[in-house]
Amino acid sequence: MKLKIKKFSKFLLDFTNVRFTEFIYRKNVILDIGCGEGEFLIKLANLYPKKQFLGVEIKYGRIIKCLKKSNLNNIKNIKFAICDANLFVEKILLNETLNKVFINNPDPWPKDKHEKNRILKVPFLNNLHKKLKRRGSLYIKTDSKKYLNYIIKNIKKTKFEIDTSESKFDYSLESTKFQKLYEKDKKRIYSIKFIKK
Repeated sequence: MKLKIKKFSKFLLDFTNVRFTEFIYRKNVILDIGCGEGEFLIKLANLYPKKQFLGVEIKYGRIIKCLKKSNLNNIKNIKFAICDANLFVEKILLNETLNKVFINNPDPWPKDKHEKNRILKVPFLNNLHKKLKRRGSLYIKTDSKKYLNYIIKNIKKTKFEIDTSESKFDYSLESTKFQKLYEKDKKRIYSIKFIKK
């Protein structure tokens, strides 16, 4: 297992290393939380070679796929970290270092008894707010109307504001692998964008 990681280590972000600080303080750092197999972030990295892209994923197998795809596409402006998102945002990321954050289809934990497992709770959102630069954006997509309402309710308890503007960057965003499957099944994807004033 470790040999697979070592083989693609140039795409793996080691946040115990001084180079992590160098990477994170570069301009235009864009974070994808729960990046899955990396297809969404890799497409963006190809489109915007001057921006820095960072994907965080807790599952080892998915990280290996991210690293392999980055190597195959010879991408210079992307890194991945294997870590729990709550820990990464709260303890590892430095304040005011991110330009954009993406959270695509987080687990909605639809049963009431599992609601405590949802990632988009007020403390997590407050931590994300601290990590974004001024005018930084948070993009969230979900296939659950119930989770969307939960997110909006929690966002109202933070300093984020809903952002209805669209930029050239926004128009370049592609659907993730899961979103394409949902669209094929005619399942609605709810998309919302927030801004740090």
